[in-house]
Amino acid sequence: MSNNLISVNNLKKSFGGLKAVDVQELSFKKGELTSIIGPNGAGKTTFFDLISGFQSADSGEVSLKGKNISSTQPYKIARMGMVRTFQLTKVFDRMTVIENLLFSGSNINNDSFLKSFLKLNSQKLYESNLKEKANQIMNDLNIGHMADSYARELSGGQKKLLELARSIINEPEILLLDEPLAGVNPKLAEDILSLITKLSDTGITILMVEHNIEAVMKISERIVVLAEGSLIADGVPNEIRTDTNVIEAYLGKADE
Repeated sequence: MSNNLISVNNLKKSFGGLKAVDVQELSFKKGELTSIIGPNGAGKTTFFDLISGFQSADSGEVSLKGKNISSTQPYKIARMGMVRTFQLTKVFDRMTVIENLLFSGSNINNDSFLKSFLKLNSQKLYESNLKEKANQIMNDLNIGHMADSYARELSGGQKKLLELARSIINEPEILLLDEPLAGVNPKLAEDILSLITKLSDTGITILMVEHNIEAVMKISERIVVLAEGSLIADGVPNEIRTDTNVIEAYLGKADE
């Protein structure tokens, strides 16, 4: 039995005459920490959008745990265990940090009006456990001291941490991170890298789009390289570092 969690076949997406994604075959295994890199305009974020349901492909198929999810809505994909973050953080600015986490972690089956009104013991226990879990995650991500601050008051880096906290509170099986280090200072970037490694060590399958090549080489088990929407290299960091196609994609051919 295959241990591939995500598989794509003949996945294509164009915008007008511009080919954004054209990947013939690619799969990701359970427990891997994989980085997806490539020059600007390589199609990395569009690839994320396609596999997480935020855009529809022109053709091809995306499978999650053996099930075709090509036409599945993002919230349904998230319920199947695959969640993502974004280049531009998406948090609820008018909610506090703790409210952001409680909202993201709440189970709709436990939020009926009747249960909230009656405050059944099971509901009280559920709410208590969720709050404890949220506090633990905030402390792990060093934003516990800002629990009662509104999200709009956070710095860009702190919003990155809050979005990461929101993405892991429901214990996803697969986590897609879109440029988690973008716009953060070097110290915070090191902290985020450490957190990503720890999450990977717990068994979460992680796919990360990132421009910081030094960081990618430092923590990745596998690196997938896209250029002009197509797969040009796939291997361990040491292989990618010396791959001629990768070097040419970033620096151009010698005669250029």
